[in-house]
Amino acid sequence: MVSRRVLRAACLSLIGISGAAFNILAPHGSVAYAQTAPTATLVADSVAFDGTSLRATGHVEIFYGDVHLTSGAIRYDRASGALSIEGPIRLSDPEGKTVIYAQAAQLDADLRNGILTSARLVIDQQLQLASTQIDVVDGRYTQLSNTVTSACKVCATNPTPLWEIRARSVIHDNQDRQVYFTDAQFRVAGVPIAYLPHLRLPDPTLKRATGFMIPSLHNSTTLGWGAEIPYFIKLGDHRDLTLAPFVSSETRTLKLGYRQAFVTGDLTVQSAVTSDAISDGLRGYIFANGAWDVAGGYTLGVDLRLTSDISYLIDYDIYSGDRLRSNVTVSRFDADSGFDAAVITSRSLRESEISIKDTIPFVLGEATYSQSTEFDRLPGTLTYGLSASGFLRRSDVDTALSTTAGGMDVLRLGGSLGWAHSLTTQSGVRLKADAGLDLNLYTIRQNSDYDTATARVTPQTSALISYPMVRTTAGGARQIVEPFAQLGWAQTYGGDIPNSDSTLLELDEGNMLNLTRFPGYDRSGSGASSAVGLRFTSVAPTAHYGLTVGRVEEINPSDTTSLLGSGVNWVVGGFATFDTGFNVVSRGIFDASLDLSSWETRFGLSRNSYSVSGTHAYGIADTGAGREADINELRLESGVKLSSYWSAEADLRHDLIDNLTNSAGLGLTFQNECTKVELGVSHRYTDTAALDPDTTYSLKIGFGAFGDTGKRARSSCGVMP
Repeated sequence: MVSRRVLRAACLSLIGISGAAFNILAPHGSVAYAQTAPTATLVADSVAFDGTSLRATGHVEIFYGDVHLTSGAIRYDRASGALSIEGPIRLSDPEGKTVIYAQAAQLDADLRNGILTSARLVIDQQLQLASTQIDVVDGRYTQLSNTVTSACKVCATNPTPLWEIRARSVIHDNQDRQVYFTDAQFRVAGVPIAYLPHLRLPDPTLKRATGFMIPSLHNSTTLGWGAEIPYFIKLGDHRDLTLAPFVSSETRTLKLGYRQAFVTGDLTVQSAVTSDAISDGLRGYIFANGAWDVAGGYTLGVDLRLTSDISYLIDYDIYSGDRLRSNVTVSRFDADSGFDAAVITSRSLRESEISIKDTIPFVLGEATYSQSTEFDRLPGTLTYGLSASGFLRRSDVDTALSTTAGGMDVLRLGGSLGWAHSLTTQSGVRLKADAGLDLNLYTIRQNSDYDTATARVTPQTSALISYPMVRTTAGGARQIVEPFAQLGWAQTYGGDIPNSDSTLLELDEGNMLNLTRFPGYDRSGSGASSAVGLRFTSVAPTAHYGLTVGRVEEINPSDTTSLLGSGVNWVVGGFATFDTGFNVVSRGIFDASLDLSSWETRFGLSRNSYSVSGTHAYGIADTGAGREADINELRLESGVKLSSYWSAEADLRHDLIDNLTNSAGLGLTFQNECTKVELGVSHRYTDTAALDPDTTYSLKIGFGAFGDTGKRARSSCGVMP
């Protein structure tokens, strides 16, 4: 008898007897095998060897190649090369992804073949397969007879799992990571639901495998009751395709999803083809998005969005925007320079713009290049750049002679030169100066109100002074108060041009100090302007918040170049983030009389058991800001964890002017370690010639261990969900 303390020496003596590393457990009688056999280690409380057999007892462990075995006792017969193992037995791979538990076993010497009785197989700590007998074949296949399979926790007081698969035989392929069932019966709460003579499922360790995915049920006023059954096709390690037929009383739809990963980027395509009762002929859409790193540090991007008609995306709950923009971009940025070019196509999904679609730009192109340089003997930073932009309309009607927008096309080429310098005095005063010059050349077609060729030059300059004051409170908060004042001047010289790229204007605390506050090139400042204000920020261990208040004035505003309308606006903006999970961002614009022009607030609260987020937008009608009518709208989204297994979600979009709800939705989810059930209902109140109000119901059921059901809580015996 050998004690555990001297087991190493005993093992070495056994190795010496066999002539190979632990070959006493693998008597192949081959010198070549002895030289290549994996090293084995046996650990036990006691080991006895009589020359023909070995018996180890008490906390037995064997490490052999990629196999780890623990048991109560083992007996090895040298003549037959068989291992007789007494339980409790645990046989696992190195990572513990596949584990077999048993009460008794007969295995060969290399632990790759044999029989285990009163056994169960556990895969990835999720899927359990229980059987009276498990056969291990070549270390790859695990075959079970009369098997019960489930990912649900089974309790002594309630031995029936929420769901289970009973099968006459089950084979687990450890190499391909597939589970094959023969004569499978699917049961819910012990009640047989379905029978399948053959069934193949990926095991939980396999992230991508060809086969059916979790189906879902849908019901809507527009499409009726229907079912969607996705089928995933693995096209190698870097590509896959998903086909998802959706069939209902009103539609036959085939959805397609394609993904491919490249060495330098990736591509994702989502599309669908539909034949339904809503419209004659085929309908569909395609969205494609990709980005690749190309030569010279450039990035190529593609974003394609196409649809057959303006209501398809809404009917099938794919996209709710009112415009589709597709683009191809090329960009390159580094610390001192940047290049960005894009070709953009646009399609309006607004019903009101169908009759004038030919007068809306459908192709837009733009490119910009900028470079900044600093000189050792000169203060400041010099920036220069080139730019180009243009757009085309389908219409060939002269805009000046048209009752609508007409078919005006515009091409612009431009160059810019700028200088900026900032410094801080010994007393803490910050000074900043900017100067710039923009030159733009325009070619205008199909609008006789303007010259065909026009040149414009815009010089501009500004000076900013601020005085940040810093203090640290007793609570550890670092606070900064910074008053500031700016004087600026910008003036454009040259011919008149139509305003194409600066029609949507927005003034906020982010651009109130810019030399020009317009988003494009067609409009700029009109003379002198000023801005004064105050910034306050506080950074503390438990909170971070800030507030900006400013007054912006254009000294001599004009109707065509003023951003502010009346010439004077007040800007207010603030934010706050707390360690309690609450955050808010709010900003507003007031006119010279302190009447509110627009206000927007976004907020969110996230806690362990619930979350709420929302947006409130208010604005008076202002075509310059893209508001054709007054708006006062509230959007809310919320989620609450009702228990360890139940959660609910809700969303709402409400028009506060007309006191009408635009859309609303409610969802309920049950999820434990083995099941996820999602119930949803949503209603769209939109009622137009192209869209009718619609109510949609959905049901989706997922099973743990087969597909990702997300983060889940484990059931506890004796506790009801």
